Amino acid sequence: MQKFLFMRKGKAKIDFDSAWKFAVETFLQQCIELLFPTLHPLIDWSHPPTFLNTELRKIRPESQTHKRFVDVLARVMFHDGQPRFLYLHIEIQAQPDPQFPLRMFVYHYRIFDSVRFGEVVSLAILADADPNWRPERFERSLGGCELTFRFPTAKLLDMDEQVLQSSPNPFALVVLAHLRALKARGDVQLLFGEKVELIRAVARSGYNPDDVVNLYRVVDYLMTLPKELEAQVEEIVREVAREQRLPKLTNLERFALERGARQGLQEGLEKGLQQGLQQGLEQGLQQGLQQGLQQGLQQGLEQGLQQGLQQGLEQGLQQGLQRGAVRIIQTILRARFGRVPRRVERVLQQITSLESLEALSVMAAQAESLDAFEQALQQLSQPPTT
Repeated sequence: MQKFLFMRKGKAKIDFDSAWKFAVETFLQQCIELLFPTLHPLIDWSHPPTFLNTELRKIRPESQTHKRFVDVLARVMFHDGQPRFLYLHIEIQAQPDPQFPLRMFVYHYRIFDSVRFGEVVSLAILADADPNWRPERFERSLGGCELTFRFPTAKLLDMDEQVLQSSPNPFALVVLAHLRALKARGDVQLLFGEKVELIRAVARSGYNPDDVVNLYRVVDYLMTLPKELEAQVEEIVREVAREQRLPKLTNLERFALERGARQGLQEGLEKGLQQGLQQGLEQGLQQGLQQGLQQGLQQGLEQGLQQGLQQGLEQGLQQGLQRGAVRIIQTILRARFGRVPRRVERVLQQITSLESLEALSVMAAQAESLDAFEQALQQLSQPPTT
């Protein structure tokens, strides 16, 4: 399962895998209630489910198609008074795959075998955009030997958006976010509008604070936007917090800060490493040529390249960490005080000490005002007096 999906320049990265795995594991009871209502009453939800991700990795079949999918294995208690477990195997499939029914059967059997022939139910959530793709069974028949394996499915495209909007089930908002992301595919302005609408719906939902921030996290994963539009979304999050009379730094804002910090650090490291490699090659070639005149061209090139690459990587990593730290500070300041003056951004970019930047990130989160932060910034940026 891919952790990061790197897109072409100018396009956002959508972490489908993380979004759906997080959503199903966080809202498992609500997921089953909404998508598989006949199964829901058979489970005793007073016993918290146990997720068996480690066990699932051990029995995962090899994929011959390299199609993306998400899989979850949970152990729950039957609701018939007997002390026995039910193993729920859930697959979320994002695109049509002719081998999907076979994979469902192989998974089911391997789980069935690994739990010593216990009760296993395999479920398929079809999250693709093809209304005609509806796998529901795997069949084989030869020489009088027949095999039929049927599995329940939930086709997200079949779900009515108006019904989802009015549903009290929080998982309905997860499905709604996915459907609207499919509808807006390739149109970032439409996706921006849909994301803003869902954020407002989450804030108005009346769910407990933990559910609110978890739903926001799913929406944010499924409906990722380019950086410029994400900055506008962060402003809207603050506006929603004020409208709902929530504290200044709500859970939603905190998660927005975390996401911005992760993006900033990742981008900083990528740019820094790229620059480091380029600098390393240039320095290595230059040093190699100089040493080659004295010690021999081959030996000089090898030593020079090695030294140059090492120095370049170190410089690139340092620059990447610096850019990531500056991005974190800017994100915190924007979330707390709104627009950050250019003079502040210029001074921040001139600070190369990671220790100073770490201290400034703490100050950004704790300062009573932007002026107080700027005073601390000026003090740290001034050279020591002799």
